[in-house]
Amino acid sequence: MFSILSKKMEVAVTSTAKHLGIGHAGNPADFGGIVRIEVVVDQAVSEGGELSVYREGDESAAVVLGNVSAGEVVPVGVHFILLPNGVNRLVFMLREASGLVSVATHDLTVENVGSLAEETATLMRAAGSPLFFVGPCDSTVYPYGKHVAWFDRPDAKDHIRKLQERGEISAEEAAHLAHFVDKGFLMVEGLIDDKLVDSVNGEIDAAIAEGYQGYKLGSSQRIEHLHLSRPNMRKLWLDARHRRYADLIFGVQSRPCQTLTYVFGSQQDEHQDLIHLTPFPAGYMCGVWIALQDVVADSGELVVYPGSHREPRVYLQGTGCAKVKGNWQEFGEKVCSIWAAMTHRYEKFIYRPKKGTVLIWHENLLHAGSVRLDQSLERRSVVIHSFADGAAVYYDSTGLNGSAARRELLV
Repeated sequence: MFSILSKKMEVAVTSTAKHLGIGHAGNPADFGGIVRIEVVVDQAVSEGGELSVYREGDESAAVVLGNVSAGEVVPVGVHFILLPNGVNRLVFMLREASGLVSVATHDLTVENVGSLAEETATLMRAAGSPLFFVGPCDSTVYPYGKHVAWFDRPDAKDHIRKLQERGEISAEEAAHLAHFVDKGFLMVEGLIDDKLVDSVNGEIDAAIAEGYQGYKLGSSQRIEHLHLSRPNMRKLWLDARHRRYADLIFGVQSRPCQTLTYVFGSQQDEHQDLIHLTPFPAGYMCGVWIALQDVVADSGELVVYPGSHREPRVYLQGTGCAKVKGNWQEFGEKVCSIWAAMTHRYEKFIYRPKKGTVLIWHENLLHAGSVRLDQSLERRSVVIHSFADGAAVYYDSTGLNGSAARRELLV
């Protein structure tokens, strides 16, 4: 059993066998601060051995990842946010019980950009967060509480005022940001033009006709990652108009990570997104909800709970729930019950926007999909979740590392 924590070791590398290889390796350009590299143990390793890793030139910081067996594929996590920019050669070493030593290397090209990346790395180093780990990503290795995003601070309105005084935001943008601070979300009417929305709706219709992802018309099923195969959805995913507001919220460039498309209302229970799309430091993820039609009553409208973003953040570690590996029953019992208990403290806001309106919510805002009282009514929308460039990004509920759009796409 591997642990996210590792121990340092002394290393002297003399390869005497070829029993170690590299499988799939994530590209840092596609992720937020964390990648995984598959290390493959050859079947010829008869008695198992000890796997370790270090960055070339920093042999004294080598860490033992654990014992491995023949044929095992070990997904090694790398907090590349802690690595220097440029090419980093990672050296993996297997010491077999027989005395044989095998070495495999992988070059990781890193480009950490901006002030948030610097602060994230500084905070993680001070807390002893591991450079290398095996096992799920987990909130316990990050020093939450050491950094508070500007919009969660008591002086948040002063920050907005200074931005406006410097001419960095308009009066309209200042008002939207103030609403985000107070209520946990902002709304911008008509932000996305009808032409783009109509083209996206056409692509959705075509995808449904093709049976994309087995979608059944009339269901509350969502369509995932349509931007990967449809050009107009991709334009919407990367659209600078909604990214402008996410950039202002984060104070750095935002990087969208996925699209979730709904033809009908989701009917999803009250929840917060943070536990599924998790940044370190806290605050550097937001949800972007784009109306693809005028939303009407009884269609299963989006519901948000203004002010609920001030609730304590819920991470999996504090709930007693194990990482989810396909069965969400325990999660529902131990996590969803926490959210349900919060809702009575807030008055819900039923959201019925016009086509092209964009709503952006704080990572900790409670929201839901109301019941579809009229099953015939569509409620077309696209949800995009975005992370701040420079945050370490993972999915706390499952322990996976999180993706983000490549910077060269964000022009």
